[in-house]
Amino acid sequence: MRVLGCSTILYGGFSLEQALAGIAGTGYKAIELCARPGMAPHLEMGKPASYYRDIRKRVASHGLAIESIAGTGGIGMDSPDFDAVIDAAQQVGAPVIAEGAGGTSDDEDSFKQVVELINATAARTSQAGIKLSLKPHVNNAVYSTETALRLMQEVDREWVGINFDASHIWRTAATEDPVESLHQLREYIATLRIRDNRESREGAIGPVETQIPGKGSLDLPALAALMNTIHHVPYVTLEIVGTHGGTDTPLAEVQRVAEQSIRYLKPLFVG
Repeated sequence: MRVLGCSTILYGGFSLEQALAGIAGTGYKAIELCARPGMAPHLEMGKPASYYRDIRKRVASHGLAIESIAGTGGIGMDSPDFDAVIDAAQQVGAPVIAEGAGGTSDDEDSFKQVVELINATAARTSQAGIKLSLKPHVNNAVYSTETALRLMQEVDREWVGINFDASHIWRTAATEDPVESLHQLREYIATLRIRDNRESREGAIGPVETQIPGKGSLDLPALAALMNTIHHVPYVTLEIVGTHGGTDTPLAEVQRVAEQSIRYLKPLFVG
C-alpha cells in the first residue's frame, strides 16, 4: 500500500495555503513542496527559522507529510549558497531534495561533470541527513534507463537516488519501456512520480489533459503494480505541469485535475 501525494507545482499559480487546502481536501496525504521561482514558489530560501517553522506547522495542520522539496529556489547545486537549500529542507522536515541532474544528453564530458557535482552535493546534504533524488529527464545528461543505471554506479547510493517519472522515460526513445525501466531501477529509487503522457514520444510534455492519469498512453496499472512492491519508498506523488504559475489556470480547473487524478489512482494504490 502506497501513500498518494501531490506536488504543489499543480497549484503553482496559487498560494501555499490554497495548495495545501486543495491537496488535502482532495484526499492526498503528502506533498512535494516546490521551490521553483516563477512556476511554484511555495518555499523560499534564506528565510528566518520562524518562516520554516510556520510552513512545517501549516503542512501538518492539513494532515499532510512533506515527501520532498523540489527545486532549489534558483540556487544551483554548484553554488556556495546551496547550504541555504539544505537548511530549508532540514527545517521544514523534508528528507529528500528532488532535483534535475542537469547537463547535456549524450555528452561524455557533461556526464562526468554531472557525476562530480552530484557527489560533491551529496557530501553536503548527507551531513544534514538529506538525500538527493535525481530525475532522469529529457535532454539532461541523465535521461534514460541506461544513463540512470550508470549514474548509480558512480555515486554514493546511500545519499543519492532516482526520482522516477515514467513520462520522461517514455519520451526518451521509442525503444524505452517505462515498466521495464522501473524494474531495472527499482533498487535505486528514492522518490516516485506519476502522471500519464500522450501517445507521442516527442520531447515536449503533452497537454495537461493527457497527463491526467488514465487519459494518456502509459501503462499505469502495470507501473502501479510494480510501484506497490517497492517497499522502501512510501509515497507515490502526482506531478502534473501546465497549470503552474504563469499559465493563468483557474483554481477550479486545477482542482478538477487533482480530483480526476486521485479517482483514477486510488484503486491502483490504496484500494
